Amino acid sequence: MKIKIERSGGFGGITSSSEMNADKLSPLLEGTVKKLLDHKGSGVLKGTRPKGAADYLNYKITLEDGDRNSVIVCNQFDMDDDLSSLIRYVENRSRKER
Repeated sequence: MKIKIERSGGFGGITSSSEMNADKLSPLLEGTVKKLLDHKGSGVLKGTRPKGAADYLNYKITLEDGDRNSVIVCNQFDMDDDLSSLIRYVENRSRKER
């Protein structure tokens, strides 16, 4: 399974991309990915951002597992802790492997 994180926005509007194979995830994060594939499917998480928020980060998370694919679009304010942990892990691990 492949995980791709695309981040955009923030101060300066910089875009970055990170990806890795899920076989390098911890068991806890593997469970998060399975939950995302099984329950959320594809979609946009529409949360509220603080009034006057500017320079916030937007994310597109793509999970590819054979014939099962999921794309989740969210911003830094509407993701849960599990999704946030997955994003940080993939971004940090991807940097170390470059």
